[in-house]
Amino acid sequence: MDERRAELSGSVVGGVEAAGDVVVRWEALGPAVAARLAPSLDAVVDDVVAAVVSGDVPREWIVGRPNARHGVEHGVRGLLAVISRGPHEQLPGRGLYVGFGRGQLRAGRSLAGLLAAYHHAARETWRALATADGAAVLPQETLHALGDAILACLAEISAASAEGFAGEQAARGDDRDASRRRLLTALLRLPAPSQQELARLCTAAGWPPGAARARLPNGDALAPRATSDAAPLVAALAFGRAEPGSLATRLPADALLGVLDDGCWALLPDPDAPGRPAALRRRLAGLRGALGPTVELAQAAESARWARLALALARDSPPALVVADDHRVDLLLSAAPALSSRLERTALAPLATLPATTRERLLETLEAWLRHRGAASLAAAELHVHAQTVRYRVGRLRALLGERLDDPEGRLELELALRARRLRLGPSR
Repeated sequence: MDERRAELSGSVVGGVEAAGDVVVRWEALGPAVAARLAPSLDAVVDDVVAAVVSGDVPREWIVGRPNARHGVEHGVRGLLAVISRGPHEQLPGRGLYVGFGRGQLRAGRSLAGLLAAYHHAARETWRALATADGAAVLPQETLHALGDAILACLAEISAASAEGFAGEQAARGDDRDASRRRLLTALLRLPAPSQQELARLCTAAGWPPGAARARLPNGDALAPRATSDAAPLVAALAFGRAEPGSLATRLPADALLGVLDDGCWALLPDPDAPGRPAALRRRLAGLRGALGPTVELAQAAESARWARLALALARDSPPALVVADDHRVDLLLSAAPALSSRLERTALAPLATLPATTRERLLETLEAWLRHRGAASLAAAELHVHAQTVRYRVGRLRALLGERLDDPEGRLELELALRARRLRLGPSR
């Protein structure tokens, strides 16, 4: 099944007819094909469920009722029923997927995460069925028709969940997406909203999701949380010019995503949950983004501030997720650019009059020597020179910089000045 087909999700009226603009050759299928595939059904369901729930998915998809296994089993059995009886009958179990769509909104999530899971399940269903024992004797034409039938069922399932999601919105009589945008804007801008206003915005948006009621520092009920004695923890994600549509399927389903004046932003609840940091790096591979530190919800703007600075640090580096907590010293220097510039200028002033080549060589040696705490042999190995060369250069530096090389505060100042210089010159230096 090629990638173009995998992205199709056409609507279906009165039965499973086609997948978008792909017409299924139902005549190549039929009861005999369904009978050959039926013995592998349980193994196919197990494989698809294992693939779908192996990532960072909402907990109720695993332990709730109905859950992911119910969805996969109904989908695979419904697929075989449609293959056997033809496309003119509505997909069996359609109401289950309508309920899944309603459940997404009730949990405060967008529909994108659920639809992405459906596409993942469809790909795994195709892989599992195409490699099943019963498929070994099927002609190529039948296998192609099977892939198109899976897409047709995917389109019907996706349409059913979209119907449930929209129906829940209509039943509520409010615009949850607008409420979530207002909440994101209020959280990431200064001044921060009052505790009462924050509680009101969170209630309207149904975010952040969780199992119990959390409380703000003043005791006001705020939003679901696994523990009731602490405010929810969040971290801000900055993406610059990234499109929210391209991020919706990469971010966890409970992320709060939106566009502000200076780019695309998201708030991630429970950012330090087991497995979540690693999963986030995998999901955002190839994108330029920055993750701010974990803070309480009311301090989300502070996390956003550090995420913005971390994103600027990575502007000349290959696209990747930059974690602010991994670059604390650089962020401190970036947060006060005038002070950093003055520190660099004054601390390294004794070298300013040297020829450029000499100055660069001495600064490189000073940085290595400080990094290795004065161990000339280690600095020499890093610089690929003789240890005696390092000692000679350090002697020149001592003549220029004086007692600062022997004073802890002086060495710290020099290290910060060198780091500020490196930040100013960029990653190539």
